Amino acid sequence: MSRFNGKKGFTLIELIVTMAVSGIFTILAFNLYSTANCTFLKDKNKHDVFFDYNVKKSKTIQMLRNHPGSCEKQEFAEELHFSFKGDSAEILNENLPFKPLQCKPIDKKRFFIYFQGHLDSATHSLAGFSTIID
Repeated sequence: MSRFNGKKGFTLIELIVTMAVSGIFTILAFNLYSTANCTFLKDKNKHDVFFDYNVKKSKTIQMLRNHPGSCEKQEFAEELHFSFKGDSAEILNENLPFKPLQCKPIDKKRFFIYFQGHLDSATHSLAGFSTIID
């Protein structure tokens, strides 16, 4: 007499082993997916911060080159601060991406303009900005 009595199919042990192996593959796939997703999000955030900084820097340099301004000592401050002059000075000073811009005269025509920035709590790096204008 045959063991299966002529019936065809899988035994319970074969089904359990198949389910266990597919479960292990599923766990590995989810682990790889979550790791890749976390890495992608971290890189995306770094890229966004870098992109925003460069847009602000370009906008500030363009504003400094296209509109007149001067370095002045403000009340209760030891450093010289840059401020725009002219008809649209108020709007320009409001829309300046890096505030407050500090400056030091290099010679009679040129100024070193800088923004000290702030300490980034995540990376512990100082984000700042500097340029020289005529």
